[in-house]
Amino acid sequence: MDWKGFIQKYFDAVHWSWMDGKIERLASFFSKEGKDKTGEWERLTREYSQTVSRGAQIYAVSGRVIPLYWMETEKTLEVSLVWRGARHYRIGNQRHEEASTRVMTLRLNKVADGSWVIAETREWEGDLKAANVEANKKEREADVQERDTDAKPLMVVYGAKGYNARKAVEYAERYWDTTNPVYPRFNDDCTNFISQCLHAGGIPMLFSKEKTKGWWIRTGKGSEWSYSWSVAHSLYLLLKSGREPMRAITVDSPEELVPGDIICYDFNGDGRFQHNTIVVAKDWDNMPLVNAHTTDSRLRYWAYEDSTAYTPQIRYAFFHIQGV
Repeated sequence: MDWKGFIQKYFDAVHWSWMDGKIERLASFFSKEGKDKTGEWERLTREYSQTVSRGAQIYAVSGRVIPLYWMETEKTLEVSLVWRGARHYRIGNQRHEEASTRVMTLRLNKVADGSWVIAETREWEGDLKAANVEANKKEREADVQERDTDAKPLMVVYGAKGYNARKAVEYAERYWDTTNPVYPRFNDDCTNFISQCLHAGGIPMLFSKEKTKGWWIRTGKGSEWSYSWSVAHSLYLLLKSGREPMRAITVDSPEELVPGDIICYDFNGDGRFQHNTIVVAKDWDNMPLVNAHTTDSRLRYWAYEDSTAYTPQIRYAFFHIQGV
């Protein structure tokens, strides 16, 4: 079997495992090293466990794998690809479709009989990379933002009173797997996307000449933006402050959130938040389903136990958005 056939067979097996939970059928695709070291095996196991714990019954799956480019030697091959997958499931009387787009690199080893095994998987622009980028950034952005929480921006641009959560959700649905050409797309795009959703819902920008103040973006030639628009932890600090323009209220549990609200994620539990999502729906058990960028996701279960960045130390912050 050539490597393209092997990859297609592997993802077909992944999709079947979504249906029946038999993750063990994937073992034969991995080398011992690959199974032990790659986070993908562990992620798939968590993904199924999360599905079972919710009482979800998957009744259909779909997926498409698109190779982007590859480099082959006599005994190894590295291929970068786009994997678009969707799961259709029911909880109680409700039906949902959860979709995601992942950009991945697989390293394959050729074994003695000429077949292939997976030695390593990694994401290009996924949750784990974004979390690492956020964690490794200089602390200056968040530190300055925290010190300047009470500082007034130079100009406040007021829009319609309040917050139209429906419009924010419509925006999140429209652009969950693409980019609004009005805005730049970042490598770790989660906070930029959430800021766009909030602004589409009527949250006005707070302009300033300093990146550490306000909440704003200037697009076009020489575009600039505030830390709070683009950095996950800085947006978290603004939401936590309860100040304009979001006037967010911290709530204790995900059940208290409604569509249009925001969840922040501290994957490592160290107090620095690395990811944000927007609630777009609630499931049968009144739990949030979210949209997000970086690993582009639609109607994803809020807990992110299926994420490559997940750790048992994960912490969440839940914010209800009021608006000015």
